[in-house]
Amino acid sequence: MTLPPFSPFVSLKDAKEPVQSPAPKEAKPPEVIFSRTGPWGQLEYFETFIQAPEDIILANQPHSTRTRWFFGGMDAQGVKDLLVELHLPRGLETALCAEDSWLIEPDGINLYPSSAQILELPESSRAKLYATLSRWEQNFYHLEPELIYTGSVRSWFEGFDVSEAVLSFTEKVSYKLGSTLLFADTPAMLDFAETEKERLEILRAFSRTPTLMAKVIIEPAAKKEAAEYWSKPFSAQDILPFLDAVLRQENLAQTDLLHLLPANVRKILYTYHNPKTSFSGYMPDCHWTALNFFNAEPFERLCEPAKATSYTLANFTPVAPPYELGDVLFFTDTQTGDAYHSCAYIADDVVFTKNGRSPLQPWVLMKLDSVKALYDMHFHTNITAYRRKPST
Repeated sequence: MTLPPFSPFVSLKDAKEPVQSPAPKEAKPPEVIFSRTGPWGQLEYFETFIQAPEDIILANQPHSTRTRWFFGGMDAQGVKDLLVELHLPRGLETALCAEDSWLIEPDGINLYPSSAQILELPESSRAKLYATLSRWEQNFYHLEPELIYTGSVRSWFEGFDVSEAVLSFTEKVSYKLGSTLLFADTPAMLDFAETEKERLEILRAFSRTPTLMAKVIIEPAAKKEAAEYWSKPFSAQDILPFLDAVLRQENLAQTDLLHLLPANVRKILYTYHNPKTSFSGYMPDCHWTALNFFNAEPFERLCEPAKATSYTLANFTPVAPPYELGDVLFFTDTQTGDAYHSCAYIADDVVFTKNGRSPLQPWVLMKLDSVKALYDMHFHTNITAYRRKPST
């Protein structure tokens, strides 16, 4: 999965039939987790991976296998000083500092390292360099590196038909940030693919995103309380007929969580936004996703940071825990106060989120701590919550 593209900051200071690839083998069945009991009832869920459709993968694949390192707003000496500070092998440092291989533009300097030079980077130097490159959006694969969730390259690619050369290269150039294994050299790796089929297998493997599959368990005695919880901000009477129907069949009401979510969320959860089928041209991000949680017809304007801010201040009010269904959790930078991510609260710290604008980012359910961990690699996070006003 690609690391979530960072959405523009929202300021809150003022308030053909696709070819099926083999499914990755699982070492063991997914762990089923039961939440604590609350006004929502009880959640039962497990984590799995959702893989992007082939047409979206192909539409968003790298157009070149050439690696580019862009250093924005830096002069030649500044780039050389940075490279020297990495403590690179002498020959590699000399080769990368050779200005005759650079492309110097008004807004910055471009270096185009070979695969051999990428392989020669020591891991500590790689982590430091790639963290620097992530400052500029031109370095897309460093800003949004792939996350290898299994912690092992070979287990991550298990079940996908890729060569030893691809596996070996990926292992050698993966690097750790904290406890997370990252990979930021997708273009160079694709150069090792011997066929279009293998290239697609690589892209499929990296398109996977973790999500929770959940259902809700409700005791008969807690039916009215659960109806109140899942009906916000509407009337509990809207959901009681459904719960009654389920309870007639069993002594315990069990239903897929999806059935209890608002209409717009039911429509898009576990799906990908496909620009080819969108006539409006907008690209929904995390703020659009969270702020439209209760809107039957989503407001497209919420893709724009300024309008998202205005909408939040007009229609939501700050709240403290415990959070409720549909509360919008803003991840704010402790230094600037800007919100770089947001998600909608479901229950027991399960949230509804889209981790960036990219079409390769689906709408998923995740635990709040897992979402926070994605962004803590780049930010010092504070979470502030806003609840929709009853009259809106």
